[in-house]
Amino acid sequence: MTNRNVTIIYYTSNREGPGFEARVQENLLKVCGNLPIISVSQKPIDLGKNICIGDVGASGFNMFRQVQIALEAADTPFVISAEADCLYPPDYFEFIPPRLDIPYRNSNLYVMPDQRGYFFYKEEGATHAQIVGRQFYLETLKKLFEGAPKWSVEEKNFPKERWHKADVFDKIAYWRSKNPVFQIKTHKGMRYYTHSDRTPIHELPYWGNGGKVRAYFLHGKNEI
Repeated sequence: MTNRNVTIIYYTSNREGPGFEARVQENLLKVCGNLPIISVSQKPIDLGKNICIGDVGASGFNMFRQVQIALEAADTPFVISAEADCLYPPDYFEFIPPRLDIPYRNSNLYVMPDQRGYFFYKEEGATHAQIVGRQFYLETLKKLFEGAPKWSVEEKNFPKERWHKADVFDKIAYWRSKNPVFQIKTHKGMRYYTHSDRTPIHELPYWGNGGKVRAYFLHGKNEI
């Protein structure tokens, strides 16, 4: 894959198990082609161009500060998100939006609940599966962070707790990858639960059986 329009921004508070996060990173490198990666972490990691900010704590506020740092370090028109508890198929990185001034979130999104070998569908999309115009994203965050401290562990639900709005973006568009993106909830990340449908789905296209997927990525058992 050759694409001069997109940089992957990977941000992590390094709260997940090191083996799990290492396998997530291995998958990312396997499927992303030669897209550049900017990783912003709270511990040093070997992934693309790494910017280690130190242990500032896990919160929504700090997550978006890390995103801001990644945006400032990138130089492509678009950035596409990747997170430490999420698994992405190759076609997730192939979509290029028609506009630079609106976020595009992937609607083919699932979550794997804690200690379960199946998936739930997450209809509304999420920040961990989106592509956005880099300059537009950067300007949006700069406005939201005006007058704010550098870091804050109190504001888990930024920008809701500061600006009384549910999302950093006022408008959101959606696209759908051929194969699904999914997040594995381990209860070690910032949010204990995530909103989703509650109908168990035991297999996903491209990924296969949920139990085998979980065994490999969480515990390193039997490569899928």
